[in-house]
Amino acid sequence: MMRLAIFLPALLLNTSALAQSHTPGGMPPPSGMSLAQSTAMRFPQRVRVGSLLHRLVIRPVESQTVLGRVVQVVRDGDGTIELVVAYGGFLGIGSRPIAVPIDATVLLGTVMEIVAYTPEQLRHLPTFTGAGTTPLPADTVLRVGLAKPSH
Repeated sequence: MMRLAIFLPALLLNTSALAQSHTPGGMPPPSGMSLAQSTAMRFPQRVRVGSLLHRLVIRPVESQTVLGRVVQVVRDGDGTIELVVAYGGFLGIGSRPIAVPIDATVLLGTVMEIVAYTPEQLRHLPTFTGAGTTPLPADTVLRVGLAKPSH
């Protein structure tokens, strides 16, 4: 009985800690700072485009909700590099391609996190058509910021 009296409060304290809000591993850019400026603060690392393809894209929260998968990397008419993400759906069915600026993402081990957009904002991004963009070859080297785990 004594063990139960000790175990039960400890269990309740642990579950309340799990219910608290989660802090993103790669924080969104502070107001007034551009995505490029915030990326420069995230220790950008050299990464080949081919290494980014097919990576899972997650939300920067402890539960690591999967948002999609990187299917292509392109450069738009303004020179902005964007990740084309198969967003939404279930197991790839019903997903649609969206373009997310690479400066809005960070590397976290074998996955990518989108740190500058909420899921609501991602839902409202237009479907990517490829018009006015140039796909980047797999051997192109880019710089992508790093994030620490959010757990």
